Amino acid sequence: MVALDDLIEIKPNRKIAATCVACNHTETLPGELFFQGVHTLMKFTCPNCRTVFYQSLPAGHDMLFPSSFAENGDHLRSDPSADVWLTGPLFQSMFGNRVIEVDIEKVVHETHPDAIILNCLDNRFGHAFAKLWNAIILNEKYPDRSIIVFIPAALRWLVPDNISEVWVFNAPLSTLKHRIANLDAEVKQALQHFGHIWLSKAYTHLDLDKVDLQKLLSVKPFDLSHFNSLTPCITFVLREDRFWQSSSFEFFLFKVAVKFNLTKRLFVWRQNYLVNKTARNIRKQIPSATFYAIGIGRHGRLAGFIADHRKDRLTIQDEHSWCRFYATSHVIVGVHGSGMLIPTALAAGFVEILPRYKIRHIAEDIALNYSSRYMLFLGRHVDQFAKTGLVGRHIVSMIRDFPYVYKNTEQVV
Repeated sequence: MVALDDLIEIKPNRKIAATCVACNHTETLPGELFFQGVHTLMKFTCPNCRTVFYQSLPAGHDMLFPSSFAENGDHLRSDPSADVWLTGPLFQSMFGNRVIEVDIEKVVHETHPDAIILNCLDNRFGHAFAKLWNAIILNEKYPDRSIIVFIPAALRWLVPDNISEVWVFNAPLSTLKHRIANLDAEVKQALQHFGHIWLSKAYTHLDLDKVDLQKLLSVKPFDLSHFNSLTPCITFVLREDRFWQSSSFEFFLFKVAVKFNLTKRLFVWRQNYLVNKTARNIRKQIPSATFYAIGIGRHGRLAGFIADHRKDRLTIQDEHSWCRFYATSHVIVGVHGSGMLIPTALAAGFVEILPRYKIRHIAEDIALNYSSRYMLFLGRHVDQFAKTGLVGRHIVSMIRDFPYVYKNTEQVV
């Protein structure tokens, strides 16, 4: 197997450097591909001790957090920091009977002799979306190869129309961390007619300077030249599993609720209260401001002047409608993990409430892409225990003071 640049060859050459999990013997070996779902694995037999073991291919998050394990479940090797969200679910899917059957819809637009597989499967929307960014680069870089995208149904609306082939996995996102029982045989059968096949490395942290997200979102982002001429618009991105908690005591109560599986309705009410209070403070200082709320879950009441576009269930039309709201927003406000990638890719700026345990991931939920001072001025992170007054102060300053920053940056006289 040859791993060059952004691709890993998987047909006809299937050799890769493999390290036995039992005896540590390392050798470049031929292996048997196994398409688990989120992960693509290679199965080897150690020539030294005859142990049969699996090793993940370096694609997607497996590039940063590789894993390997014996066929019988022994000798598990992985990065402990990825156990909960990546490698733990992988091991459970292989040895804990976490298996699902998925209806796979194949949409073929064109076929070339050779193919590249871009696996965007994931149980987290942001992870799958970030992998999909690779489709733009692959499509431009390899026009003579079929680009085959594996995509959860929830993200089908984001796949560009000019992608050669799209496999839509019709299953809830949350279930895609399990092993997809019918995937391996279906992939191997469908790909027999291709001469050469590569697996995209599916980078999860691409440089946004190299990716035109408008090709995925089909909406033009906020035009900064119109910032001062448009009615100030603030959009709150809310979810009912990611909460703004303005004190350490609230955070403690939340952890207790999670541990004992208690209702989280109190935290929804509290978050709505903080949003309402922040919006009222802003409105006192900027009476012309308009406010929107967007997100999954409609529990609790928001202030009457906040246009509530939250949904219990999403349609493709809702997704496109939300994108239009984002693209007209001066400021997006949300908690890290609330699905801020698309909103921040389209809005003028953001204020993100960042939990302290997420500091190491500060940039992973943001797609704002400015150079010079714009990025610093229009991209704000505040502590997870930030009070409404501080959040509102940031927002008011961004709206009131940006025209001065723009004038200086663009040298407008």
